[in-house]
Amino acid sequence: MRLFIFLLGFAVSVHSAFSQIQPETMSQATRDRINTTNMIISNNLTLLTVKGPPGQLIGDPYLDTTWQAGNVKFYNRLGVSLTTDSLAGVPVRLDLSANEIEVKAGATDIRAVKATAIRYVDINNSFGSASRYMNVHEYQGDTESLKGFFEQVVTGKLDLLLYPSVYIQKANFNMALNTGNKDDELVKKMDWYVARNKKATKFSPGRKAILELMADKKEQLDAFLKTEKPDLKSRSGLIAVFSYYNRP
Repeated sequence: MRLFIFLLGFAVSVHSAFSQIQPETMSQATRDRINTTNMIISNNLTLLTVKGPPGQLIGDPYLDTTWQAGNVKFYNRLGVSLTTDSLAGVPVRLDLSANEIEVKAGATDIRAVKATAIRYVDINNSFGSASRYMNVHEYQGDTESLKGFFEQVVTGKLDLLLYPSVYIQKANFNMALNTGNKDDELVKKMDWYVARNKKATKFSPGRKAILELMADKKEQLDAFLKTEKPDLKSRSGLIAVFSYYNRP
């Protein structure tokens, strides 16, 4: 009987001691395994994401980053003191985000003028001529929500206008799948407008839209479109159509 009690007590004490040692032993084994093996992390561990630099805003807000020679005509408003109402032959560029005209006064001297102070600016373009950018508020109609300038692509009885703007395309990075773009991006957008008697409306180019717009010369325009086959989605094609319509 004494022998049985002794053996039972010994078994209990051994189990208790092993229970106290086991957690520490397992922890040490885990540390040894991490330190001594080349572990491969599965792509299926969605809790883990690839560490990288934070997102930023990429792109530029300029219609053209290159400085181009231009002429600037200011509004001559009552109460505003101007030493001159215009600038001629100065390097300029158009900031679509800030709605400003930047003027390069020197190698490191850049001035900015808000669009609200400018009636129009003429800027050399990539087509070998100059484009006039008229303040949108020189027009009525669908211009109340607009800021900045219309490029007057064709003027006459019916004006063809191009409205340049810029917006921020937000990052679409998916942390769980590690896909997409971390960066916000400045994206330029060009919208067509037409104006009759200074009343501007947004315009989606197409054969039907053009014939409805130019209904007073529908037969002539229909024949012109069939013969010349201008690309109504291109700048040059629309210039050809509007120039034809505006002929005396």
